[in-house]
Amino acid sequence: MADNNKEKVEQLIQDGLAHHGAGEVEQARDAYVQALELEPENAKALDLAGLLCMQCGEPSAAEEFYSSAVKIEPDNTRFLLHLGILHLEQNEFRKSEEALRKVIELDPDHSDARLYIALVKRAGGEREDAKALLEVAEELDRQNASYKKWLGLLSLETGDLVAALEYSNYAIELDPLDISIYSQLGTICNEMDDFDLAEKSYAAGLKVDQDDMRCRAGLAYTRIKLGKLDEAKREIIEANKKGGEEHPLVLAVSALLDSFLGQKQEALGKIERVLTTESSSLDILLLAHQLMVNLEEDEKAEEILETMQNLAPDDARVMTALLA
Repeated sequence: MADNNKEKVEQLIQDGLAHHGAGEVEQARDAYVQALELEPENAKALDLAGLLCMQCGEPSAAEEFYSSAVKIEPDNTRFLLHLGILHLEQNEFRKSEEALRKVIELDPDHSDARLYIALVKRAGGEREDAKALLEVAEELDRQNASYKKWLGLLSLETGDLVAALEYSNYAIELDPLDISIYSQLGTICNEMDDFDLAEKSYAAGLKVDQDDMRCRAGLAYTRIKLGKLDEAKREIIEANKKGGEEHPLVLAVSALLDSFLGQKQEALGKIERVLTTESSSLDILLLAHQLMVNLEEDEKAEEILETMQNLAPDDARVMTALLA
């Protein structure tokens, strides 16, 4: 390729990155396409085009671009990582782990590859293996809030609530603007029956983002557990004002509140609406199970418990519900 074309390709890639970073999808796409028209085997442009397609919900096109990039540069850990993440998001767990293991072969200290293999293991119900992988990743990068957050979640799922609390607190210290950690911390505190601390965790999250529906629903749920039904109702009303009336967690907690207020039919109607679209969400199923137990709908409670066992048989919260 002529030097002037190489310079033009590099400039188009830089233009694409700038548009990509600014959220200008069409312009970014055009820049990458033009770069590839000039140099079809430019691995960097292929990888970036794959990333764009992945973010735009075009997994087939993303896989084609990523695979082409890997074919040109089979030892490029960035390209392999992206391909592994794509396969993970498509629930192609064997392919995902294969690509991610290749990354670690090439770079034994690659912590992100371990994170995503851990997520593969978690998806397959191998939570202890996932936790072990994340512990190694965390050793390699102790300042990574994401690793600590995932370790907190896995500790929650495996019933190690003390570790879950510690990891989640560390994650907040490292990244106090990640709203999802506050919700996770609130869930852990509720599991520990420390409802006052759970209430504070969700309230702290809402100071970061007052429109976050997970924290709003979590705060309402915690106030139900504290017997503060009027305050819980106010949180649901506030969530609805902010457009969260159809948010699955808000609707499920609203249904649970109705069950405590003696509004059985309203409660059942709401939870059935949620379950039509969220039947594979453990968080929703746990709330639905509590609701059915509260309403003494024993047959429906058993059906939900069976669904949870099939979905996450080794989750400590499911085992607690089973024993109860």
